[in-house]
Amino acid sequence: MKALHDNPDRPFRDNPDFYVSHFGKEDCMPGHAFGPGVRDHYKIHFVHRGTGVVQAGGRTYKLSAGQAFLSFPDKVIFYASDAEEPWTYSWIGFRGDRVADVLARTRLTPEAPVFPMDMRLMPNLYELLREAGDRPVNRDLRLTSLLIDVLTSMVELLPASADAGAALSVSPRKQDAYVHRSLDFLHCHFSEPVTVAQLAAALGLDRKYLSVIFKAATGMPPQQYLLHYRMERAGELLKKGQYTVGEVARSVGYRDALLFSKMFKKLKGVPPKQYGQLAK
Repeated sequence: MKALHDNPDRPFRDNPDFYVSHFGKEDCMPGHAFGPGVRDHYKIHFVHRGTGVVQAGGRTYKLSAGQAFLSFPDKVIFYASDAEEPWTYSWIGFRGDRVADVLARTRLTPEAPVFPMDMRLMPNLYELLREAGDRPVNRDLRLTSLLIDVLTSMVELLPASADAGAALSVSPRKQDAYVHRSLDFLHCHFSEPVTVAQLAAALGLDRKYLSVIFKAATGMPPQQYLLHYRMERAGELLKKGQYTVGEVARSVGYRDALLFSKMFKKLKGVPPKQYGQLAK
Protein backbone atom coordinates (compact mmCIF):
# COMPACT_ATOMS: atom_id res chain seq x y z
CA MET A 1 0.00 0.00 0.00
CA LYS A 2 1.29 3.43 -0.96
CA ALA A 3 0.09 6.86 0.14
CA LEU A 4 1.51 9.91 -1.65
CA HIS A 5 0.63 13.53 -0.86
CA ASP A 6 1.79 16.48 -2.96
CA ASN A 7 1.78 19.95 -1.47
CA PRO A 8 -0.91 21.88 -3.42
CA ASP A 9 0.40 25.23 -2.17
CA ARG A 10 3.04 26.78 -4.38
CA PRO A 11 5.94 28.60 -2.69
CA PHE A 12 5.22 32.28 -2.15
CA ARG A 13 8.49 33.07 -3.95
CA ASP A 14 10.70 31.23 -6.45
CA ASN A 15 13.42 30.47 -3.89
CA PRO A 16 11.81 29.85 -0.50
CA ASP A 17 13.94 29.18 2.57
CA PHE A 18 12.15 25.89 3.30
CA TYR A 19 9.46 24.15 1.29
CA VAL A 20 7.82 20.71 1.63
CA SER A 21 7.05 19.42 -1.86
CA HIS A 22 5.55 16.03 -1.00
CA PHE A 23 5.36 13.30 1.62
CA GLY A 24 4.05 9.76 1.87
CA LYS A 25 4.25 6.26 3.25
CA GLU A 26 4.56 2.85 1.59
CA ASP A 27 4.54 -0.85 2.41
CA CYS A 28 7.14 -1.82 -0.17
CA MET A 29 7.04 -4.96 -2.27
CA PRO A 30 9.99 -7.36 -1.90
CA GLY A 31 12.93 -5.98 -3.84
CA HIS A 32 11.25 -2.62 -4.56
CA ALA A 33 14.07 -0.28 -5.59
CA PHE A 34 15.05 3.17 -6.81
CA GLY A 35 18.10 3.92 -8.92
CA PRO A 36 20.93 4.15 -9.19
CA GLY A 37 19.63 7.62 -9.98
CA VAL A 38 19.40 11.23 -8.87
CA ARG A 39 16.68 13.53 -7.60
CA ASP A 40 16.29 17.29 -7.95
CA HIS A 41 15.34 17.77 -4.29
CA TYR A 42 16.15 16.51 -0.79
CA LYS A 43 14.25 13.46 0.41
CA ILE A 44 14.37 11.66 3.76
CA HIS A 45 13.09 8.10 4.12
CA PHE A 46 12.20 6.82 7.60
CA VAL A 47 12.21 3.03 7.99
CA HIS A 48 9.37 1.75 10.19
CA ARG A 49 9.47 -2.00 9.52
CA GLY A 50 11.54 -4.52 7.62
CA THR A 51 15.01 -4.13 6.14
CA GLY A 52 16.69 -2.90 2.98
CA VAL A 53 19.91 -1.52 1.57
CA VAL A 54 21.13 1.93 0.59
CA GLN A 55 24.12 2.49 -1.69
CA ALA A 56 25.71 5.93 -1.89
CA GLY A 57 29.21 7.23 -2.49
CA GLY A 58 30.57 3.74 -3.07
CA ARG A 59 29.29 2.48 0.29
CA THR A 60 26.52 0.01 1.09
CA TYR A 61 24.39 0.31 4.22
CA LYS A 62 21.85 -2.19 5.52
CA LEU A 63 18.97 -0.43 7.25
CA SER A 64 16.25 -1.62 9.60
CA ALA A 65 13.44 -0.11 11.69
CA GLY A 66 14.48 3.03 13.51
CA GLN A 67 16.88 4.28 10.85
CA ALA A 68 16.57 6.88 8.11
CA PHE A 69 18.51 8.07 5.06
CA LEU A 70 18.76 11.34 3.16
CA SER A 71 18.90 11.66 -0.63
CA PHE A 72 20.80 14.78 -1.73
CA PRO A 73 19.88 16.66 -4.92
CA ASP A 74 21.88 15.63 -8.00
CA LYS A 75 23.75 12.91 -6.07
CA VAL A 76 23.48 9.30 -7.21
CA ILE A 77 21.77 6.95 -4.76
CA PHE A 78 20.32 3.45 -4.87
CA TYR A 79 18.02 1.83 -2.34
CA ALA A 80 16.01 -1.38 -2.28
CA SER A 81 13.79 -3.27 0.13
CA ASP A 82 14.79 -6.74 1.28
CA ALA A 83 13.41 -9.71 -0.65
CA GLU A 84 12.44 -11.54 2.56
CA GLU A 85 11.59 -8.67 4.92
CA PRO A 86 10.60 -5.71 2.71
CA TRP A 87 10.54 -2.42 4.52
CA THR A 88 7.77 -0.03 5.26
CA TYR A 89 8.95 3.55 5.13
CA SER A 90 7.59 7.06 5.12
CA TRP A 91 9.24 10.04 3.47
CA ILE A 92 9.34 13.80 3.14
CA GLY A 93 10.60 15.61 0.04
CA PHE A 94 11.74 19.20 0.37
CA ARG A 95 13.95 22.00 -0.94
CA GLY A 96 14.86 25.58 -0.07
CA ASP A 97 17.66 28.11 -0.08
CA ARG A 98 18.54 27.55 3.58
CA VAL A 99 18.40 23.74 3.59
CA ALA A 100 22.01 23.19 2.48
CA ASP A 101 23.31 25.55 5.17
CA VAL A 102 21.32 23.75 7.86
CA LEU A 103 22.42 20.30 6.74
CA ALA A 104 26.04 21.51 6.69
CA ARG A 105 25.69 21.74 10.48
CA THR A 106 25.18 17.95 10.60
CA ARG A 107 27.51 15.01 9.89
CA LEU A 108 25.39 13.89 6.96
CA THR A 109 26.95 13.85 3.49
CA PRO A 110 26.04 12.26 0.14
CA GLU A 111 28.56 9.52 1.01
CA ALA A 112 27.21 9.02 4.55
CA PRO A 113 23.45 9.68 4.36
CA VAL A 114 22.22 7.24 7.02
CA PHE A 115 21.21 8.21 10.55
CA PRO A 116 19.14 6.98 13.53
CA MET A 117 15.66 8.42 13.80
CA ASP A 118 14.65 10.93 16.46
CA MET A 119 12.12 8.83 18.41
CA ARG A 120 10.16 11.87 19.63
CA LEU A 121 9.23 13.20 16.18
CA MET A 122 10.15 11.06 13.22
CA PRO A 123 8.16 7.84 13.79
CA ASN A 124 4.94 9.86 13.76
CA LEU A 125 5.97 12.50 11.19
CA TYR A 126 3.81 11.14 8.36
CA GLU A 127 0.66 11.41 10.47
CA LEU A 128 1.60 14.96 11.52
CA LEU A 129 2.23 15.98 7.91
CA ARG A 130 -1.05 14.44 6.80
CA GLU A 131 -2.94 16.29 9.51
CA ALA A 132 -1.25 19.56 8.50
CA GLY A 133 -2.14 18.89 4.87
CA ASP A 134 -5.83 18.68 5.78
CA ARG A 135 -5.87 22.29 7.02
CA PRO A 136 -5.81 24.56 3.96
CA VAL A 137 -6.06 27.77 6.01
CA ASN A 138 -2.60 27.34 7.55
CA ARG A 139 -1.27 24.31 5.68
CA ASP A 140 1.82 26.11 4.37
CA LEU A 141 2.85 27.26 7.84
CA ARG A 142 2.26 23.88 9.46
CA LEU A 143 4.18 21.94 6.80
CA THR A 144 7.09 24.36 6.94
CA SER A 145 7.10 24.24 10.72
CA LEU A 146 7.29 20.43 10.70
CA LEU A 147 10.14 20.49 8.17
CA ILE A 148 12.07 22.92 10.36
CA ASP A 149 11.40 20.67 13.38
CA VAL A 150 12.88 17.72 11.46
CA LEU A 151 15.96 19.68 10.40
CA THR A 152 16.39 21.00 13.94
CA SER A 153 16.30 17.49 15.38
CA MET A 154 18.88 16.36 12.82
CA VAL A 155 21.26 19.16 13.80
CA GLU A 156 20.84 18.20 17.46
CA LEU A 157 21.13 14.47 16.81
CA LEU A 158 24.02 14.61 14.32
CA PRO A 159 26.05 17.76 15.03
CA ALA A 160 29.04 18.40 12.81
CA SER A 161 32.30 18.03 14.72
CA ALA A 162 36.04 17.84 14.26
CA ASP A 163 35.76 14.17 13.38
CA ALA A 164 32.86 14.73 10.98
CA GLY A 165 34.80 12.86 8.33
CA ALA A 166 34.75 9.69 10.37
CA ALA A 167 32.36 6.98 9.25
CA LEU A 168 28.96 7.38 10.80
CA SER A 169 27.76 4.25 12.56
CA VAL A 170 24.61 2.96 10.90
CA SER A 171 23.73 0.12 13.23
CA PRO A 172 21.05 1.40 15.61
CA ARG A 173 21.39 0.49 19.25
CA LYS A 174 19.18 -2.41 20.25
CA GLN A 175 17.28 -0.17 22.62
CA ASP A 176 16.46 2.30 19.84
CA ALA A 177 15.25 -0.54 17.64
CA TYR A 178 13.02 -1.86 20.45
CA VAL A 179 11.56 1.59 21.05
CA HIS A 180 10.83 2.10 17.38
CA ARG A 181 9.17 -1.31 17.09
CA SER A 182 7.10 -0.36 20.14
CA LEU A 183 5.98 2.89 18.52
CA ASP A 184 5.10 1.10 15.31
CA PHE A 185 3.08 -1.49 17.25
CA LEU A 186 1.16 1.20 19.17
CA HIS A 187 0.48 3.23 16.03
CA CYS A 188 -0.90 0.14 14.30
CA HIS A 189 -3.01 -1.13 17.21
CA PHE A 190 -4.17 2.05 19.00
CA SER A 191 -7.78 1.34 17.99
CA GLU A 192 -7.67 -1.99 19.84
CA PRO A 193 -7.73 -2.63 23.62
CA VAL A 194 -3.96 -3.15 23.63
CA THR A 195 -2.00 -3.32 26.90
CA VAL A 196 1.64 -2.79 27.78
CA ALA A 197 1.86 -6.48 28.61
CA GLN A 198 0.74 -7.33 25.07
CA LEU A 199 3.25 -4.87 23.65
CA ALA A 200 6.09 -6.38 25.68
CA ALA A 201 5.05 -9.90 24.67
CA ALA A 202 4.96 -8.91 20.98
CA LEU A 203 8.55 -7.68 21.27
CA GLY A 204 9.70 -10.53 23.50
CA LEU A 205 10.80 -8.12 26.24
CA ASP A 206 10.33 -7.81 29.97
CA ARG A 207 7.56 -5.29 30.65
CA LYS A 208 9.58 -3.25 33.15
CA TYR A 209 12.62 -3.12 30.90
CA LEU A 210 10.46 -1.98 27.97
CA SER A 211 8.86 0.76 30.07
CA VAL A 212 12.27 2.06 31.15
CA ILE A 213 13.81 2.30 27.67
CA PHE A 214 10.57 3.61 26.16
CA LYS A 215 10.32 6.44 28.69
CA ALA A 216 14.00 7.31 28.24
CA ALA A 217 13.48 7.70 24.48
CA THR A 218 10.05 9.37 24.34
CA GLY A 219 9.74 11.12 27.69
CA MET A 220 6.73 9.09 28.82
CA PRO A 221 5.90 5.44 29.60
CA PRO A 222 4.13 3.34 26.93
CA GLN A 223 0.64 3.57 28.45
CA GLN A 224 0.82 7.35 28.71
CA TYR A 225 2.16 7.62 25.16
CA LEU A 226 -0.70 5.43 23.92
CA LEU A 227 -3.21 7.65 25.73
CA HIS A 228 -1.80 10.81 24.14
CA TYR A 229 -1.66 9.18 20.70
CA ARG A 230 -5.26 8.01 20.96
CA MET A 231 -6.46 11.48 21.93
CA GLU A 232 -4.58 13.07 19.04
CA ARG A 233 -6.25 10.68 16.62
CA ALA A 234 -9.60 11.29 18.34
CA GLY A 235 -9.10 15.04 17.95
CA GLU A 236 -8.59 14.60 14.21
CA LEU A 237 -11.87 12.66 13.92
CA LEU A 238 -13.80 15.16 16.03
CA LYS A 239 -12.62 18.06 13.86
CA LYS A 240 -14.23 16.43 10.84
CA GLY A 241 -17.63 16.85 12.50
CA GLN A 242 -18.95 13.64 10.94
CA TYR A 243 -18.92 11.24 13.87
CA THR A 244 -20.60 10.88 17.24
CA VAL A 245 -18.54 10.84 20.42
CA GLY A 246 -19.31 7.13 20.78
CA GLU A 247 -18.07 6.39 17.26
CA VAL A 248 -14.88 8.32 17.89
CA ALA A 249 -14.36 6.58 21.24
CA ARG A 250 -14.62 3.12 19.68
CA SER A 251 -12.37 4.17 16.79
CA VAL A 252 -9.52 4.93 19.19
CA GLY A 253 -9.88 1.87 21.41
CA TYR A 254 -12.49 2.90 24.03
CA ARG A 255 -15.63 0.84 24.46
CA ASP A 256 -16.90 3.18 27.17
CA ALA A 257 -17.74 6.60 25.70
CA LEU A 258 -17.97 8.16 29.17
CA LEU A 259 -14.47 7.02 30.09
CA PHE A 260 -13.21 8.29 26.74
CA SER A 261 -14.86 11.68 27.33
CA LYS A 262 -13.31 11.92 30.78
CA MET A 263 -9.82 11.14 29.50
CA PHE A 264 -10.20 13.42 26.49
CA LYS A 265 -11.23 16.38 28.67
CA LYS A 266 -8.34 15.67 31.03
CA LEU A 267 -5.82 15.93 28.21
CA LYS A 268 -7.45 18.49 25.92
CA GLY A 269 -9.16 20.70 28.49
CA VAL A 270 -12.63 20.50 26.91
CA PRO A 271 -15.15 17.68 26.37
CA PRO A 272 -15.05 15.89 23.00
CA LYS A 273 -18.30 17.42 21.74
CA GLN A 274 -17.15 20.95 22.54
CA TYR A 275 -13.73 20.26 20.98
CA GLY A 276 -15.41 19.30 17.70
CA GLN A 277 -17.56 22.45 17.76
CA LEU A 278 -14.57 24.71 18.44
CA ALA A 279 -12.81 23.27 15.38
CA LYS A 280 -15.60 24.42 13.04
